[in-house]
Amino acid sequence: MSRFRLLTLLSILLSIATTILPARADLSLSQNNNRSTNNELKIPAGGVGNLVKELNLSPDQIRRLQQIRKNARGKTQARRQALQAARQELDRLLQSNASADLVRQKRQQVQTLQREIADANFENTLAIREILTPEQRVKWQQLIQQRRQNRINGR
Repeated sequence: MSRFRLLTLLSILLSIATTILPARADLSLSQNNNRSTNNELKIPAGGVGNLVKELNLSPDQIRRLQQIRKNARGKTQARRQALQAARQELDRLLQSNASADLVRQKRQQVQTLQREIADANFENTLAIREILTPEQRVKWQQLIQQRRQNRINGR
């Protein structure tokens, strides 16, 4: 598989992971709100809530997912901002009289940032995978494929 295809596949996996586990989802398990009156976990609304329900995640798994997202959020956001700035600079250079070497250097920087983001997202996917049971992994992959198909059909 070519490097470009691999990066494209990893980017797709990243977008799927961010769809399944939105950065703004509230997975808080505060002492006052983590249990209902019948001692069951309160499920957050939205995409993560659906994931929690579909995969039947335990409170410990939810806490671990929350930690993965928390650790990844700052790093990913900084990289995305750097990537956006580098892409804008590349566009500016392409429209200017900049040397081909300078444009190539900027393109290399964009590709490096893309690769770093894809690698980080892949590592997050592996971390998520590690907290799931084998049955949950199968269901998770089914959900990913279903969402991928919905995106294809929606376009």
